[in-house]
Amino acid sequence: MDPSTPSPPAGDHGLDEALNDCITWARGDGISLQEALARIGPASFCFVCILLAIPFLQPLPLGPYTMASGITFMAAGWQMARGHATPTLPAVMRKSRIHGGGWVKVLHFFQRLLRVCRKFTRPRLEHWVTGPNGTRRTGWLIFTGGLLLALPMANLPFNNSLPALMIIFAAVAWIERDGLMIIVSLAWGVLTMVYFALVAKLLWVLLIKGFGLLMEAFHWIKSHLPTLNF
Repeated sequence: MDPSTPSPPAGDHGLDEALNDCITWARGDGISLQEALARIGPASFCFVCILLAIPFLQPLPLGPYTMASGITFMAAGWQMARGHATPTLPAVMRKSRIHGGGWVKVLHFFQRLLRVCRKFTRPRLEHWVTGPNGTRRTGWLIFTGGLLLALPMANLPFNNSLPALMIIFAAVAWIERDGLMIIVSLAWGVLTMVYFALVAKLLWVLLIKGFGLLMEAFHWIKSHLPTLNF
């Protein structure tokens, strides 16, 4: 593990100041995502993961954006687990600018989300989220959430929201040094897999029934049109 492995903020909420700076820049000339990550520092992995996960906190699937985000989460989680200090993103994402009213709304939502989480989070079970092992554990949870998000499941409600919640709670666990949120993240992951299993079973049943109905229709046609050569 690289000795430069980042550690969670020591309770000083420096991320809040960085978010305020990003909002100011977004209202002005904007700032590239890479520059924003450099300003945020050690929490940049969790920042980019929560930022990209926010659009999925609604029931509707987001099409191609889902696959692209899933791959990004997997890359960020892998890098975090491997001890990278800051995420290395694709060039197109690094150069994308945080600018305009849409970004301001997303960043304000980010701040509200953290405020809500801080009502029930506090430093506890810190050994689960601090040091190289804690950072590695958080990274693998983010990677797994990205993998679940990228799976080509049916476009059903909440199939993006559940893995996004897994990612968000893993990131919050690291930021707030709250190991209990690791358990919450795992719970969202289990719920995601149960949901996907039920969806897969339902699709399989519908496929079998559809095939059965097709065969019944075929036999009915064959019995009523005996002169045709099947």
